[in-house]
Amino acid sequence: MEQSNFAIQGMKDTQTTVVAMKQGLKTMQKEYKKLDIGKIDKLQDEMEEMLDMNNEIQEAMSRQYVTPDIDEADLEAELDALGDEFEADVDTSYLDEALNAPGVPSKEPGYESKVIEGGIAVDEFGLPKVPANN
Repeated sequence: MEQSNFAIQGMKDTQTTVVAMKQGLKTMQKEYKKLDIGKIDKLQDEMEEMLDMNNEIQEAMSRQYVTPDIDEADLEAELDALGDEFEADVDTSYLDEALNAPGVPSKEPGYESKVIEGGIAVDEFGLPKVPANN
């Protein structure tokens, strides 16, 4: 008896399953009519294209501007050379000659006359001075 009850229960479960499958199939067919595989493929293609464009933008934005490797010793040598040039610019010894040049005379040449023996006035060249009474 128990076996027959078990078999009857199995048949009822199978019938319920078949009814559910039929209803599921009808619902799936109804919903499938709302879908168009061509539109889905097109949507997928557009989505892939947008993601590719986004990747290109991200690559462009993350581009590294690599500078060549620079040796620290080379930088130190260049800095020392610049320091030597700066010290050479500070050296003003070339101006000493110009600074020690005689000054501009404050009086007209020949203003002061020298007097030699005999009471004759002479100019800066040692020549007798001519009186200016013309």
